[in-house]
Amino acid sequence: MGIGFKKTIATLAVAGALTLGGGAIADAAPDRAPLPAVAGMTESDAVQALSDAGFSDVSSDYDRPDATVVGTNFQAGDKVSENAAILLIVGAG
Repeated sequence: MGIGFKKTIATLAVAGALTLGGGAIADAAPDRAPLPAVAGMTESDAVQALSDAGFSDVSSDYDRPDATVVGTNFQAGDKVSENAAILLIVGAG
């Protein structure tokens, strides 16, 4: 592999980590709360669990309430700003 190709892959990896993780911005806020584990829940149950934990900006990459959540853009247990945008990553159900 050429040096240019390796630099491109490294740049894409960093960009992807920043896009998916976004933790640096969320962790800077003082109003942080641990993100509940929602993987395995239905989309509607996950939204409710996140709302109960104080998170209000929750969206989904697949809008179907009975679909199963496979993850979020933050890891469960991470301390995240309650104002952070939480993205539910869901499967087809």
